[in-house]
Amino acid sequence: MTSSSIRTIVVAAGIISGVTAHASAQTYTLTATLTGAGENPAVNTGAFGSATVTVDMRNRTVTYEVTVYNLPSGVTASHIHAGPIGTVGPVVVPFAPPVPASNEFAFSGTVKDTDFVINAGTQNIGIRSADDMFQAILGNNSYVNVHSAANPPGEIRGQLILQTR
Repeated sequence: MTSSSIRTIVVAAGIISGVTAHASAQTYTLTATLTGAGENPAVNTGAFGSATVTVDMRNRTVTYEVTVYNLPSGVTASHIHAGPIGTVGPVVVPFAPPVPASNEFAFSGTVKDTDFVINAGTQNIGIRSADDMFQAILGNNSYVNVHSAANPPGEIRGQLILQTR
């Protein structure tokens, strides 16, 4: 092998590793419209809301901002579930809502991948690691759910949709 060939291989490897490092440093934004109709089964409620989720692959975090309107009873929990529209999936990314807020409120926070809930329930649907969950979120295979005292299985829900730049 000539020194020119070796230089070409080293330069190509450097470019590839630079592309890989750049891709892992990306952030992605997803949004969801939260409604009772999005629940499974659907919930007849006047509550609605929105969620914005930012995935930071470099820091391996999920940052969330959730706004809720007209929630008739206190919020009891909120999180990201793994699963497509129309299914009930396991909780994987826990949020910290202002329990027991009702009516109109907002909350936000950041969850590190080490705080994701990975267990037998998630493994049964292919979520065996934080990387699997990042793929589910970025692949529009997850949803935000807000639970209430009146509707413990969920009051409002919305599928997370990746926003293109």
